[in-house]
Amino acid sequence: MTIKKQHRKRWKILREALRCRTSISHAELSLLVKKHTNVAVDYAVWKFKREGVLVGSRRGLYLIAEQAERNTFVKSPIEAIHSLLGKDIVFGYGTALFVHGLSRYGRLTEYYVLSTRDIKPKRIGDVLVRFIENPLRDEVGIVRHKFGRSIIRVSDLERTLIDCIHRPKYTQGWENVMHALGRAKRFNAHRLIEYVKKYGVPLLAARVGVILEHFEQRWKARAQDIDSLLPYIPRRPVKFQRGIKGKLNKKWNIYLPADLLDE
Repeated sequence: MTIKKQHRKRWKILREALRCRTSISHAELSLLVKKHTNVAVDYAVWKFKREGVLVGSRRGLYLIAEQAERNTFVKSPIEAIHSLLGKDIVFGYGTALFVHGLSRYGRLTEYYVLSTRDIKPKRIGDVLVRFIENPLRDEVGIVRHKFGRSIIRVSDLERTLIDCIHRPKYTQGWENVMHALGRAKRFNAHRLIEYVKKYGVPLLAARVGVILEHFEQRWKARAQDIDSLLPYIPRRPVKFQRGIKGKLNKKWNIYLPADLLDE
């Protein structure tokens, strides 16, 4: 094979590798270009834009033209976020609920990443990425999960449910949380309870205690495990939801809205 044919073959392989994706970060593109060619990445970007393979860039993220419906549309936001922000990020809250197949929503407009510090939201195409500080350490309840063509890091099902119960505003609201709880089946109730204890948030302990008792039979949760949360609940009565008083559940010291656990 001549040098010219080898050069064409390498570009063809690189082009096909790009067309299998919906988006790619500048760093990943640089690695691919270096692997398959001996040209600078800037030249490759110019060439692929000219050929119509790449559609512009947004803060270091290139969209693959054949997969994009418009310049700002990201077909697979999770793949794009994973590509742009790095493989060590951890998806959580409503995004993790979506990954675990428990969200009532399909495509999201906001995606959540666990963080140990306050970071400003980032816009990637038509979606917003929010970085949420969480009481649990990053390594607690984190698993690797195959999503599309990527292996991503995400909070496990038990931690996801706890995070969402704790801060439903990052889960598209209580309706989505309750929808997920109603669909959740295969998970470890004991592990979920241990996560609540690690959190050390009294309101969360009361919320989870009430929810566990409601789903006790379906989730095969043991009564003694559920009651082990009682030392962690608030000393004074609290509202399950802000602004809604409801009826007091004396055992868990929490006011429950009348239709909270209706299925």
